[in-house]
Amino acid sequence: MITPMKKVTILTVADAVDESLAALRAMEIIHVTPLQAAAGSKVNAAKGELNRVQKALENVPDKAPKGVTAMASDASVSGVSLVDEIQQLMADSKQAEADKEHAEEELSKLGKFGNLDPATVSALAQKGVFVKLYVADVRVDSFDVDGAGSIKEFGSDDNGTYYAVFSMGEAPVAVTGHYSEIAMPAKSLAEYREMEANAKATLARVEKRLGELSGVKNQIESRLSEVTDDYKMAETAAGMVGDSNVAALQGFCPAPRIAELQAAAKKNGWGLLVDDPTEEDNVPTLLGYNKLTKPMQCLYDIIGISPGYNEVDVSSVFLCFFSIFFAMIVGDTAYGILFLAIALFARKKMPKANSAAFHFIYLMSGATILWGVINASFLGFSPEIAGWSAYLDIAYYDFLPEPIRNALYWIRSNAPTDPARFEVYKQFCEGFTFLPQTFIPKAAGASQMQHIQLFCFCIAVVHLSIAHAWNVVVRFKRKSSTFMAQVGWLMGAWVMFFLACNMVLGIEMPGFVIPMFIVEVVLLLLFSVPPSRLKQDFISIPMLVLDIVNSFTDVISYIRLFAVGMSGAAIAEAFNGMLSPLFGSAIGIAGAALILLFVHGLNIALAVMGVAVHAVRLNTLEFSNGLNLEWSGFAFTPFAKQKN
Repeated sequence: MITPMKKVTILTVADAVDESLAALRAMEIIHVTPLQAAAGSKVNAAKGELNRVQKALENVPDKAPKGVTAMASDASVSGVSLVDEIQQLMADSKQAEADKEHAEEELSKLGKFGNLDPATVSALAQKGVFVKLYVADVRVDSFDVDGAGSIKEFGSDDNGTYYAVFSMGEAPVAVTGHYSEIAMPAKSLAEYREMEANAKATLARVEKRLGELSGVKNQIESRLSEVTDDYKMAETAAGMVGDSNVAALQGFCPAPRIAELQAAAKKNGWGLLVDDPTEEDNVPTLLGYNKLTKPMQCLYDIIGISPGYNEVDVSSVFLCFFSIFFAMIVGDTAYGILFLAIALFARKKMPKANSAAFHFIYLMSGATILWGVINASFLGFSPEIAGWSAYLDIAYYDFLPEPIRNALYWIRSNAPTDPARFEVYKQFCEGFTFLPQTFIPKAAGASQMQHIQLFCFCIAVVHLSIAHAWNVVVRFKRKSSTFMAQVGWLMGAWVMFFLACNMVLGIEMPGFVIPMFIVEVVLLLLFSVPPSRLKQDFISIPMLVLDIVNSFTDVISYIRLFAVGMSGAAIAEAFNGMLSPLFGSAIGIAGAALILLFVHGLNIALAVMGVAVHAVRLNTLEFSNGLNLEWSGFAFTPFAKQKN
């Protein structure tokens, strides 16, 4: 459920702002909303320190590279000194990178000239001996001196041929040809080579030291928590308003905890004003979970969504149908067992981790295993390829009552292959006289995909009906006449269900569908827009045509559960069939196992992607549209210390 909030304003003595904020932070009770933009020297300084520590942490690897021993954790080494050291290391690294780049650039231009020393060249020039450096493209024109002088070639590369021209006199001799003069370097080439070597040594030293510091990265993370707290404290203080005597802070507090806040105000001498939020207030959402809906916390965190404060909490319905969608898309007993085993192993290794994520995986794994058992789906094996897989089919055993066994067969993609059981099952199918003859399989093992498609449409109409019925109740409680329009949409969901069944599966529509559709249209025309807003929102009435069409596509959208789920099973079955000839020998089985390991790994990845796209969409789009749920909320984040 969405926890009710109260808007609170707290007044404190200006000289006691820091003490008051520290007390509030310890209570973790207020979602602070700044009364003014946070600015000032304290905020800037705290932000600067936060950025400095973050950059330091980013430069320390999670584990030491090969050949480097991580530094042992030492409580006597403070996070402050570690950050200072890392900052110096990064400054050394930055300078070394610049030196290395400069040295490499000079050596790439002048490396052909051996041990060139500009000091020697300068000394010779003072004695009337001139040395000039050139790079010439000899393919275009010959390179020569225009007067008395000598040329020495120092080699070639892609840029051309390198020459040094020696001459005596009052000025350097001129040259001819297609050339570029190369300026003398600031240092000798030996110095540049030494600079390059020193820079590489510095970079190696920095990398090694950062690798060693990976062993104390947790202490740097602790320092990051400290400076984050300092920044939040400075930001919150700067967002308060007041004068030299009094300062005011405003925010939202969960209604059940108001008594705690009132007691703290009395103890600390605060002034406290408690109000109900107005429609203009941007109120955070605090969701309360029980044991059944606790796994939903994990899913909301993964997706990054939250219902708005004035919207409804659909956690229980969302979780229920998400479990069904997850199971139908993944669809394999073995995959479910694998997920469950990984979750149990991880839970054993991380006993103090948040339990919500593990409960979520337990629930999804259990639903997948159940759906896999219902469909006798185990790594895509069938009795025709692997005879032992027949014993994994719960419908194989006689202890199940015949109606339950037939119901299990009915929801599968193929009719039973055993002739005797097929005849009993066929009679069961013939009992559904309202379904067309195409729903009765003609032979043992025949395809019956339309059964699963009908099941998907049934899920759709139930899911969407819950949304519209819920919307009817919400709007009725708000005393809005538009609740009658939601009655129309509720009827429309069933109209579109029957229409989809008729168009896709050939099921004849009942006679009451057309009258129901007429009533739906009348209710939508009369009640979609409240009378008080008829002038402003009149355009939404003609737009109802598109909305009605969209309601049909909403129902059709649920067919994706069939399509995505069956695609994974088809991939597994196809590879099992192709590789079945290899099952006759040990070497063949080993080779087939390696290939199938890759195939099933890919299948699991595709299934998880399908869940992320389709299972989430059906809840956050189709269902949420029916409920007019916009997921416009943001989470309640209390003013509190950073938690590691």
